[in-house]
Amino acid sequence: MTCMQDLIPWSCRGRTLIALLTLCLLGMPAAAAVLETTYMGRITALDPLSGTITIRAESQYSCDYSGSVAVCSFASITPMQVVGTVSDEGIFNTFRNNDPVVATILGASGGEWAGFALVAPVPGTDQWAATEVFGDPHTIPVNLAGNYEMDYSTTPDCSACTGSVCKAQSAHVVLKSEGNIVLERSLTAGNSARYSGRNDGSSVSILYLSGEADSGPCSPAGAMAGMQPISNFIIHVVPPIGQAGTPGIVTHPTAAGIEPKVTPLATPAATQAPSGCALVVTAFCIVAVGLRRRFS
Repeated sequence: MTCMQDLIPWSCRGRTLIALLTLCLLGMPAAAAVLETTYMGRITALDPLSGTITIRAESQYSCDYSGSVAVCSFASITPMQVVGTVSDEGIFNTFRNNDPVVATILGASGGEWAGFALVAPVPGTDQWAATEVFGDPHTIPVNLAGNYEMDYSTTPDCSACTGSVCKAQSAHVVLKSEGNIVLERSLTAGNSARYSGRNDGSSVSILYLSGEADSGPCSPAGAMAGMQPISNFIIHVVPPIGQAGTPGIVTHPTAAGIEPKVTPLATPAATQAPSGCALVVTAFCIVAVGLRRRFS
């Protein structure tokens, strides 16, 4: 049955949404109610009018849990087009066509980019590092350029919770340089921090836009199943002098210069083949991402 907004009463849509939500909670891990898939590839289209970016995904990030220690890495896949929406229009001033990126999509192609990073190869290694990160850095499985690492945790506002997530009161940010903590600060929405204490010309700027936190600490019952919290940052790294990876600044595209949209192909199946029910669940979760209201 299909409930269309203009033809079917809200009671129908409400019952359908509740039923699908139940399926989603039963069919997916509590820690990640919406599937997250991380790709490495290159940008093929930017469309600021629709707020979407399309990439040609060439590798997918996954973990092997067969041993005593999980082994995670990018593995080549059949190249495919993946399109997703972005929440901050400033991304279109930073990225350009053919940029190499690591990006995580919520749901599947057509969903929201939870994290989007411009990456560059680390000299002398087969690793990649990020010079620009938009969205949630926890969804980007590569370090920052210049041997920097950034982590964060959020504190929930227990008066502003919906299901498994709450609006975050603040984000506690920790920046490491070559394994040593060089900056530690609590940021509220709209605040930033910057570090430039090394003598190699490098620096890291962190802007915290908005965030969510797990509602577990606010509930007597503890953690509950549901959508995972997502936070939004803008992180800019100036690599050390002489190290490749500093991106150029691109002017905001005009309507006349926008390339045709690329029709996305189907997203590859998850590690475990989904059942018919799981396909329905995945479809709902894509819709849920679209309906989800971001805390400002």
